[in-house]
Amino acid sequence: MSYLRRAFLAVLALLLAAPAQAVEPGSPLAIQPPSRPRPVLSPPTPRSVELARFLEAPGREEASVRLWLRFNREAHGIAQGTRDFLDTLGRLTAQLPRDVLLTHEHVLLDAELIAANQELVTLREAREWMLAELGRSDPDHALLEGEQPPPWSPDGTLEREALGGLVHARSGRAGPLGPAAERLLGRLDSVDRRLSSMETRLLPAAEEALGSTLLALSSGEASLVEVLHGLRFLEQQRRARLELRTQRELLLLEVARQLGCSVEQLPWSSGSPQG
Repeated sequence: MSYLRRAFLAVLALLLAAPAQAVEPGSPLAIQPPSRPRPVLSPPTPRSVELARFLEAPGREEASVRLWLRFNREAHGIAQGTRDFLDTLGRLTAQLPRDVLLTHEHVLLDAELIAANQELVTLREAREWMLAELGRSDPDHALLEGEQPPPWSPDGTLEREALGGLVHARSGRAGPLGPAAERLLGRLDSVDRRLSSMETRLLPAAEEALGSTLLALSSGEASLVEVLHGLRFLEQQRRARLELRTQRELLLLEVARQLGCSVEQLPWSSGSPQG
């Protein structure tokens, strides 16, 4: 056996024996049994809260499907209201003398009616496609049993301290909300501000403008084109409010998912009115 081989074996023997001889009782180097790690429940992977992506592909989760169906139904109601208004307007203008309305105004009214009817068809087809994906059919376009959605979530603000309590109850650790939840709450605050402005300022102004234009049309002080512009502006504001409401529900669904609870379990500040 060569010298190098004997030296290698000697070093190996010392390394194998060293832990048993070097650690004395009470030494800080004494080997302790490994502690059992506390399970940490990480929040689920966040889903997209972009409205356009949600409307295109809401998924199969029950809450998301109900929200999609509610958006579709209320959008259909807005489009139906516009279509009924145009139909009534057409009957009224048909009783006016021919020289009161110009030819292009009649053409424009007919085009608006065609567009409103097409929007209704598009919304009905989208609903049929969604229900077909779920293995359901609704040939009469009526509410199916169990499809009626719950009311919109309450207006108001979420209790931040109580949200922190949900985090503690879920993960067993105290501390602030995670960055993902904080970003969602920031977006929720922004949507709330826009929704409040929409409902207290924009929508009333659009309704008042359309009413004034209709009165002006009856007295010959406004044209049919101005009435149609006012109608479309009101429809846009109603659709924008519906989109903000739906966006708010999407954010609340994701906040609840991040905290491991349902939207109904989210803590609202006292006195928050129902949506």
